[in-house]
Amino acid sequence: MTDLDHERRAGAYFDSAWPVECGGSRRQKIARTGGPSIQAGERLTATTRDTGGWAVMFVQRRRGELYLLCGAGIDGLPPQHRPAGDSDGWVERVDPITLETIDRSPALSSGGWLWCGAIVVHRNGDLYAVNGRFAYRLDPACNVVAERRLPVDGPYNGLLILPDGNLLARNLGFRADDRCAWVVLDPDRLDIVAELVLDDRCMGRFSADTVDAVTHVYFTTENEIRRLRYTPGELGVDTEWKGSYAAGDGQTDGWDTSVGDDSLWMMDMGRPSFWLEPGSARQRAFRFSIDDPSTPDVIDEIGSPGAWNPGPPLYDPVRQILVHYDSTAATVVAHRYLGPGEFELLWRKEGHRNYVQMLCWADTGELVLESSPDGATPFGGASADLVIVDIETGHERGRTAIGMPGTFGMFCCPGFERDVYVAGIPGGVARVFVADDD
Repeated sequence: MTDLDHERRAGAYFDSAWPVECGGSRRQKIARTGGPSIQAGERLTATTRDTGGWAVMFVQRRRGELYLLCGAGIDGLPPQHRPAGDSDGWVERVDPITLETIDRSPALSSGGWLWCGAIVVHRNGDLYAVNGRFAYRLDPACNVVAERRLPVDGPYNGLLILPDGNLLARNLGFRADDRCAWVVLDPDRLDIVAELVLDDRCMGRFSADTVDAVTHVYFTTENEIRRLRYTPGELGVDTEWKGSYAAGDGQTDGWDTSVGDDSLWMMDMGRPSFWLEPGSARQRAFRFSIDDPSTPDVIDEIGSPGAWNPGPPLYDPVRQILVHYDSTAATVVAHRYLGPGEFELLWRKEGHRNYVQMLCWADTGELVLESSPDGATPFGGASADLVIVDIETGHERGRTAIGMPGTFGMFCCPGFERDVYVAGIPGGVARVFVADDD
């Protein structure tokens, strides 16, 4: 049975509640900290701040130590190439209550590429980040210890720590002729340990699971799900393992995968319409058996043509619940997984234009969603709400405005005391918490 990220320290990550986006390499997005446990009569409120850039994600180090990754602000559709002018990002340690800056790194070059990078906290206590084409090692005070320009002239999309302490990154496949370029980095000086280039174009981030000392890295291509095999210092393709999520005309690529219940979970219809040919199909979710990925389960519930989403579904392996969504149709649905080929519809919410990378607390089953207004873009619109619902029933427990029109695919991080943090492409960050009205 697949391990649960929230129940154990994952490999070479720092032993914190959220040392990496999605809480662990399996991307389960289940928080081990206590949930808000919102009671009748209580309400949510938010502290917000404009970073002046592209706010990507928060991670936790020790209790009370909260870090934020930002890229340069965009003035057009991402990714942007800005070889001249402002394209630097930065890392901050922020106050967990006020969100004000405690420490801030020097400017971190992106090589001119603006995209949402990634940040992780290593068991050695340092932080590692990718920003555009560069990788960085920073100490807890946000000083740069090492940096490395990565091989591909383009932005990199995702960063995970492997069990031996090395780091794994891969480029963003957004152009028709992009190839999938993996790189393994040594944590000391960010020297390149291994490289692997595939002919496929790969858009989404990747997940990983380690069984019997072999790490499998799962990723999507334009219409397939595939995996790599990693043993210390060696990275290769698992040629015996492959599945297809091709489902007819008008389909576009999926983003990330999530590992849970001996299965891979994903959605299609993720590729932005301004990259390549726009999609026209409905939104679908998929389950692939890790033992036999040849015939996936397909969940086709939302039913609206012209679907699009900026990120993956959430699968809660504690409760066997899959939550997926269509941002264009402003619809979120949840199913309980009963076994191969068997799903029970639990709830459906219309009028919820979710963009955020969802999060669920293991103990309370509270699920974080977003409700962004019609017509919102990263460049303007009324404020979106962050909404907390019961993952079993869909019952809304609370909501509050977050001071920006939407997150547009950025990440949540659980807080330290009945709260959650969220970041967004417009540059806003928010701490959403249960109000103390006494």
